Amino acid sequence: MVVIFLVDDKTAEEFSAYMKKFSELYVSLSNIVKNHTTTPRPLIVDLGCGPGLLSLEILRQISDATVFGVDPLKNMLSLAKKNVNKEGHEGFESLRGVSERIPFKDESIDTIVSRFSLAYWKHPDMSFFEMHRVLKPGGKIVVEALNRDFPKWKLFCIKIGMFLKHAGRDVIRYHVDAYELAYSMENVELLCKNAGFAILEKQGRKREWKFIIVAEKQ
Repeated sequence: MVVIFLVDDKTAEEFSAYMKKFSELYVSLSNIVKNHTTTPRPLIVDLGCGPGLLSLEILRQISDATVFGVDPLKNMLSLAKKNVNKEGHEGFESLRGVSERIPFKDESIDTIVSRFSLAYWKHPDMSFFEMHRVLKPGGKIVVEALNRDFPKWKLFCIKIGMFLKHAGRDVIRYHVDAYELAYSMENVELLCKNAGFAILEKQGRKREWKFIIVAEKQ
């Protein structure tokens, strides 16, 4: 059974508003996606797209791309469409789905990117095999994940900082609770390799708050 962590409409709106304050994070990750997506008119999946802020930035940087925002939550998908459509970008489609059952045919996608959704995947081993299934030969995954090895005292400082920035109680809880479900970089490397991916790039030190792994379908 796949467990979906429900977020009400108010929390979804607060989450979207809070994350818009950190546009540089989406720019940085989108640059990585762009550097590893070399095919013309690429088909890109934003897996666990949330309010669509990463999808929007990818479309800003790769204008001929089609980005599919996949998320299990209807309210997040509605926000994603709203945020992307506000700028008039074409090439965005929202689809309800989970990482364990990605709603695409075999070998149909060029790149899959996931930003901080890994912690909520019920069966990550199954999810990595699913990503391998839907990617074209040589397709890439870009996984940005919260780091399980991040020190607890630093996490407490982040919690205080979010409070001071008026993130909202439920948004703070959503962020902090995710660390209880987080993985180490070594965990994710193993998941990649077991599913048939070759690691191309790693960013982040052992005790940083996040890390990024880029891998290629073999």
